[in-house]
Amino acid sequence: MNEIKHKLGKRIKELREKQGFTQQELAELAGIDQRNLSKIECGVTFPSKSLAELANALKISLPHLFEFEHVDLSPDEMRELIKDKIEMLKDEHVGIIYRLILTMYQ
Repeated sequence: MNEIKHKLGKRIKELREKQGFTQQELAELAGIDQRNLSKIECGVTFPSKSLAELANALKISLPHLFEFEHVDLSPDEMRELIKDKIEMLKDEHVGIIYRLILTMYQ
């Protein structure tokens, strides 16, 4: 359970920062105390009563909160996984990924 709390906390923080929210802003949107959100993000507590509210405040589905398989990967591990996944792509999808990467550097 501790591992899930830790990963979920990191995932919530990742999503919060991606959307440009402070802890205080997200806490207000979710109707929870900012100190409680801090404990959730640190993996100290599990947001059992506020999961749905956090997902709604972040405008994502509840299952999306639990997509944290990438959270503990180093950049090098992510690069390796990306290489492996690209190897399995259909040719037309490789072009899409290529164009996506190009847009990141323009």
